[in-house]
Formats: sequence, C-alpha cells, structure tokens
Amino acid sequence: MSKYYISIDQGTTSSRAVLYDSSFNQITQEQQEFKQYYPAEGLVEHDSQEIWTSVLSTVKSLMSKNSVNSSDVISIGITNQRETVMLWDKDGRVLNKAIVWQDRRTAEFCEELKAKGIESEVTEKTGLLLDPYFSATKARWLLKEHKIDSSKYFFGTIDTFLVWMLTEGKSFKTDVTNASRTSLLNINSVKWDESLLGIFELGGLNLPEVTKNTADFGSTKLFGGEIKISGIAGDQQASLIGQGCFAKGQLKSTYGTGCFLMANTGKKRQNSTNKLLSTIAYHVDDLCYALEGSIFMAGANFQWLRDKMNFFEDVSESEELAKRADPNSNVFLIPAFVGLGAPHWVPDARGAIFGLTRDTGSKELSLATHEAVAFQTKEIISSLVSDGIKVDSVRIDGGLTRNAFFNQILSSIIELEVLCSKTVESTALGAAYLAGIGAGEVSLKDISRNWSPKAEYNPDTSYDLKRYEIWKEYLDRLIS
Repeated sequence: MSKYYISIDQGTTSSRAVLYDSSFNQITQEQQEFKQYYPAEGLVEHDSQEIWTSVLSTVKSLMSKNSVNSSDVISIGITNQRETVMLWDKDGRVLNKAIVWQDRRTAEFCEELKAKGIESEVTEKTGLLLDPYFSATKARWLLKEHKIDSSKYFFGTIDTFLVWMLTEGKSFKTDVTNASRTSLLNINSVKWDESLLGIFELGGLNLPEVTKNTADFGSTKLFGGEIKISGIAGDQQASLIGQGCFAKGQLKSTYGTGCFLMANTGKKRQNSTNKLLSTIAYHVDDLCYALEGSIFMAGANFQWLRDKMNFFEDVSESEELAKRADPNSNVFLIPAFVGLGAPHWVPDARGAIFGLTRDTGSKELSLATHEAVAFQTKEIISSLVSDGIKVDSVRIDGGLTRNAFFNQILSSIIELEVLCSKTVESTALGAAYLAGIGAGEVSLKDISRNWSPKAEYNPDTSYDLKRYEIWKEYLDRLIS
C-alpha cells in the first residue's frame, strides 16, 4: 500500500496542500488564494477564518481527488508565512484580523524604542532589528487597540494557529524557526525572554511551547482518521532545508511574494555588521543558525504590473515583455511598496520609478522590475561577503524562478553561478522532509543526498553592470 506525506504550505497570498510519496517525489497539489486586506496605507491584514478555510479545503480536496485515506498518510508537515501574528481566546475566536508581516503600522513605536536605546538589547537577544516586520510590536498593537486582558488570549504565528485548529485546541506549540522571528525568543538560550516581553508590553500573554522542527506537534482527526503532525518550519527555513543547505556557508534565495536570502552559518551564531538578521536556521539533530536578508517585494512586483498597471493577464508574460525591452532604456524601479528591508530597513520608504521618457512602455518597466529584484539580491550578497561569508553559488527557488530570463539576469547581476532547484516550491518540500524526519522515516543525510539542480546559470559578461551602480544612486536619493 502506498504511503504519503502531506505538506501544508500556508503563504502570504495562498494556501497549498502538496502530496508527496514516501520517497518525497511530488505527486500533485491543491492551491487556493485568499483575500488581502489593506485598511490604510502601509497596513496589511488577513482574515484568519479565510486562512483556516483555505487550508482545510485544500487538504480535503487533495486527499479526495487522489483517493488518499488518513491511514495512508505517514505525517503532515507545515510551513508558513512568518511574522504574521494573531491572538485568540480559549474557544479559538481570533481577535481582529491577522496582522501580516508586510504591515508597517508599528513603525512609530519601533522608532520610540530606538530613541530609548533599546535596539541593541533586542538585537543581542534575538538577532533581529527593531522593525514593524516582526511579530512582537504587532501583538502589542492588538492588545492596546482592543484593551483586552492579555492573560485570556493566546499568542501565535500562523504555524501555531494551524496546529491549534488542526488539533482542535489540544496542542499549543511552535517551532524554533517561527519563534525566532517574533522578537520574543532569546536565540542564545532558545527560550521566551521575560525582559523582551516587558519591552514589548506583552506580559501575561499565553505563549506556545517552543520545540525542535521535528517534534510531536499533536495529531489531527479532521480528515477521516488520526494523522500525526511531526514537522514545522517557517517558510524560509523550510526552503533552506528543501534546498539541502546543511553545510556552513551554503546559501539559498527564495523568490515568492518577497525574496529571502539565507546563508547557513553553522552551530555558532554569527552577527552581521550590515543589518542582516541573525536567526535560527533549524533544530533537527543540532541547533544551527543563519544570516538572512529580507526583500519585501519580489514576485509581488509582477503582481503589481498585472493587477494595477494592467500590463498583462498572466505574470508569466512579463518575461517576454522584458526580453523585448530596450536594454539601454535607463528606466529603474525601486520597489519599496511596503518599505525597504535588508540592508536598509527604512519602513516608510515608498516605491519610485526613475528615468521615464516618452519612449518608456510596458516592456521597459518589465525589464526594470526584473533588474530591481536582482539588484536587491546583489546588495544582500555584498553584505554577506562583507560579513565574512564566502559565496560561490546561490541555490534558488520560488515561483519567480520559473522565469528563465530572470534566472539569467540574476546570475549576470550578482556575478555568481545560480543553481535552480528541481522543485520550484522548496518550502513545501522542506516541510515534507521535516515530517519524514519527525516520523522517524529519514535523516538529514538522506535529504542532503536527494538535492540536485534542475538548471544552472552563469554570468553573461555582456550585461552592463554599470546599471547596478545607477540603480544604487537612485536608491540613495530615495532614502535620503
């Protein structure tokens, strides 16, 4: 009888359920988009019930269409959008909508803490900066806005909420990677920190138990019988695992809604002098750390071209438009639609287009969008190198990597070999791997042997790298 793993991949714009066989070959998937709420400029929310319904329906549909019974499933793995936070009561009723990682409403409070000289303590304990990106200030906003008794509410990122719902309130847990993105976990001791809870005014709030990535997260009985949940990681750490980056110095970059570049720094935490984040990579056999650079808008830039600029009906058409652009058009995009992440961290920055002329059209803006994502990646890699990380190649995945033109221009701009994963969605594969390890079926060594690239890209020396310097000048103007 065939046995399977199911990955729940709960992302920023959609939820997916992915079915893998016992050898981690992807069989099929189900995907469902859900609504994005923008109540005001810089604010981004999700409806928790819509998220839960999308997860429930995709898993049910996946199992039904493929005649998979609960007894056929070895284990479930979960990966999720990180930093997005919600609070709920003992009956699972969520307070407000979930506040999304992209949301900037707490920028003023972050600036107040910086003015008090608190950022150094936060960074020393968490590896993170004081920025609206992370979960703690969002949770504080919810408590203050609704004037509630914190002791009656449960704090959770998306993984914790899904585990709670899947186990019908029996399991209240998170993994080390998601916990490390809240600004509440001391990544040195790997424990919730009372001092940090005080800084963010979250005392009394119920916090989930922090576990390894491969652990007993409980079981769900919502799909016809009992199925174990035995692996969880935040999406970028799950991608690192899916890409097999288990050796110190190995580097992956995922191009989904945003772009997140992560370098394995081994068992010893490494700090950055270039505003990269020191974070937990995973805890399976050992606890491993990483340095990460976050770009808030990557694939979402192309959705903007589609939905707001009406350049095309399908994002895939952007590749052909960019190929037909005048390569010397000198049109440049700064995609700071929701602020700038690494290495600048300017939450109130906004997007801009430079160099527009009467000849500028959809082709030139499409090219500028491709370049902008690659330019931002180059900034982060330069920061990693400055921090002492030796970079020989970059393993890439995510929906944008279906675009061969982007992959090539990325290689040319960062001047490195780019290895494109066989699996576009390495996040879901990483969650499946963790489910397998948690179920005692495989090891990290087995996973490491399973990785190989689908395609390799090398720099095209004819690309004019002066374009990056021009883009940097425009970026500096925007920030200043």
